[in-house]
Amino acid sequence: MSVEEYLTAVLFSPEVRASAEYQLEQLATNLFDQFVELLLLTIINKHVRFEVRILAILTLKNKFVANDGKKKLENQQRWIHLPSELKSNVKRASLELLNDENEQVGRQIAQLISAIGDIELPKKEWNELIPTLIENTSTEANESTKKASLLTIGYICEVADPTNPEIISQSNGILITIVQGAQSKEPSTAVRLTALNSLANALEFITKNFEVEAERNYIMQVVCEATQAELTELQASAFGCLSKIMTLYYKHMSVYMEKALYGLTVSGMHSSDDKVACMAVEFWSTVCEEEMDIAIQKEEYPTLNLDHFNFATVAIHDVVPNLLTLLTRQNEDPEDDDWSVAMAAAACLQLFAQCTGNYVLNPTLEYVSANIGKVDGEESWRNREAAVMAFGSILDGPDNNALVSMVGQALESILNLINDNSLHVKETVAWCIGKIADTVIDSLDETSLPQVMNCLAVGLHQHPKVWTNCCWALINILEQKCGNSSGSPTSIMSPYYEGFIPMLVTLSNRPDNEYSARASAYEALSAFVIFSAEDTLPLVQSIAQEVMNRLQELFAIREQVVSVDDKTNLEDVQINILALLTNVIRRLKSEVLTASDRLMEIFIKLLSLQDENSLIDEDVFIAISAVADATGAGFDKYMSTFSPYLVKALQNIDSPTCDTAIGLVADLSQSLRKLILPYIQTILQLLGETLNNPNIRRELKPAILSCFGDIANAIGVAFQPYVETVVNICVSASSMRVEKNQIEEVDYVLSVKEAVLDCYVGIVSASSEDPSMILNFIPVIFQFLEEVNNDYNLSTTDAVMKASVGILGDIAQIFPYGEFRAAYLQPWVTEFIKKARGNPDFSPQTKDTARWARDLQKRQIQLQ
Repeated sequence: MSVEEYLTAVLFSPEVRASAEYQLEQLATNLFDQFVELLLLTIINKHVRFEVRILAILTLKNKFVANDGKKKLENQQRWIHLPSELKSNVKRASLELLNDENEQVGRQIAQLISAIGDIELPKKEWNELIPTLIENTSTEANESTKKASLLTIGYICEVADPTNPEIISQSNGILITIVQGAQSKEPSTAVRLTALNSLANALEFITKNFEVEAERNYIMQVVCEATQAELTELQASAFGCLSKIMTLYYKHMSVYMEKALYGLTVSGMHSSDDKVACMAVEFWSTVCEEEMDIAIQKEEYPTLNLDHFNFATVAIHDVVPNLLTLLTRQNEDPEDDDWSVAMAAAACLQLFAQCTGNYVLNPTLEYVSANIGKVDGEESWRNREAAVMAFGSILDGPDNNALVSMVGQALESILNLINDNSLHVKETVAWCIGKIADTVIDSLDETSLPQVMNCLAVGLHQHPKVWTNCCWALINILEQKCGNSSGSPTSIMSPYYEGFIPMLVTLSNRPDNEYSARASAYEALSAFVIFSAEDTLPLVQSIAQEVMNRLQELFAIREQVVSVDDKTNLEDVQINILALLTNVIRRLKSEVLTASDRLMEIFIKLLSLQDENSLIDEDVFIAISAVADATGAGFDKYMSTFSPYLVKALQNIDSPTCDTAIGLVADLSQSLRKLILPYIQTILQLLGETLNNPNIRRELKPAILSCFGDIANAIGVAFQPYVETVVNICVSASSMRVEKNQIEEVDYVLSVKEAVLDCYVGIVSASSEDPSMILNFIPVIFQFLEEVNNDYNLSTTDAVMKASVGILGDIAQIFPYGEFRAAYLQPWVTEFIKKARGNPDFSPQTKDTARWARDLQKRQIQLQ
């Protein structure tokens, strides 16, 4: 078969699709140049079905892109290493296909061009690309060519680095092209729409243009005019573009808000088209988010000169009443969860409350009072539901005292609606109770709490959407009211255990998980377990028996599973049960000893029955970790049976289960201490091999480094054979630097260095039995601590500083005769300890550790 035939089979022959896809992948792997050439021939052949041509374009494009950064670089290398002539042919043909008579081909070729441009433009290659695209949008060009070329520009700007000088240098031409396409005198609304969408993608590249008032005015004029276009899709796109402009160029928006944007957006909210109304609401959500971000920055960095125009506060009396009105535009079907105008309005109202605080209270409470009791007409449920939604939406932001008073006045009216005829209303009532519990828990006192619990009990017998929200409300009440109750004789929630736990146990046993109802019941049960007082432990034990029985019953059900849906449902149930059982084990602790044999028998059987990369392996490992913590050294009797599964998980470095297994090794080390020694050599060898693998997921590195420290701390002097190798690994890891000044890169390097610190803490602790273990490595550790001192991010982190000064103190105790007196005489050591003692944001424990380290430093200095 030819490439064209394989592509045709993929699209139109389900019986041979898998085989055709495999053959295409083999060709791409073994003969990539030829593969590209054959795809290109298919793409340019106008006698081939257009669906096949489109698939060929997408197949080719996908070979040069990827969501994962590392994979993307690998794929881009494929393009770079293609023969020059072949690359030229692809680029030339791609630009010509922007004129293809089939518009769908033009739309897809835009993606291929942007993928290639993302590779070549930063390297100052394909210099004719942007000029060609600009030329394609001239007045003489046909509509389809204009659209395809504008779309390509948008894609290029969407994927390119906004700091890329090669794109920025052509921003004038790009801007002129896009704005000309978007302006009102463009005869084609389709071209205008494409241009406007491309403008949204290009906004980050035109910073210099936006700084010029005349150019900024023209851009804003074009976008504002588009909000008044006849085509509603164009209006929605224009409001979306305004939202992005607000995010990027807030400091320039004051004059436009006064002259146009207030009126245009309020008018847009009144649109009968849901998409337009949603996007007009989204504009004000963006305003609130931006102003909250600015307020936070001004608080954290007072010297920053940031404009804050209080647009949201000024607009309260114009915008909030409209948002409240829009709350009545709910979806007709209560089971329809598609994003609606009412949802957008509720989300925006929440942001207004967070942004403006008490200013939002009066207009909202007036609306609630007028609508919460409305019963006139079949559609009056919309007003009642909107009133409850409005009330719940403003609970995060205003003053707590004002909210407590407000809830006290409205609570009874809200609770009574749990028996409303409308599912919309009942679902929102349950959500509102959860919101009250989450944000204004002080309003639920000994008088109102019984009423709330009765309401939730009623809700748990309603539609699954209602009981899902009731479960969330119960979780919030338990967390807020009983956060410190675990281990206490009783709690304010103890009287409700006997009634609610049987209800939740029954609900959690439903066969399906529609609207996440079953999972919610399990999560609520977990909350009852986690926050249980001593007088409720018999009920917690009954939960343990119930869920263990369910797990065993599922073994028989597993044999009957045939369909993918049934298998997914079974895995979901097992995950829910394991999460609950893990919390029960952690809560009962030593009382688990009598059931540990049965638990481990179940867990081992679960692991033995799972397919490769099963979803539940992680959850089984977490549950086993809880058993190990409860049984301590007694877990040793399970290790010979369990260790093969642990080893297998550690070897499967591409699976998330490997991460969990590394954490479990650390937990087992702390539980078993030196009883883990028979397994340590194999474990350390596997962890070392993983670190040496250049293709490992990078999040494994800090996990493994921390794990080394836990192992060392657990086995003490027995770690000596591995110290030199592990320290060398730490030295290499601590030399890592941030290559790109991006938040995720900075965070990752910090996580690695914190893991190195964890490792050193464990090694230093282990050497207390035999100081010679680390005698040769003290200079290395001090050098690392000096780096911590010089790193602002690390030296302002409480946990890091506590561990660091702790190491200084531990080393001084291990070597009490001044062997490293010179190290303690270094000025940075005194400065370091002083930082830990003097930072007002650090915990008392960190400051106490610093004082202790300072005393030991003084002793070292005084030794001669």
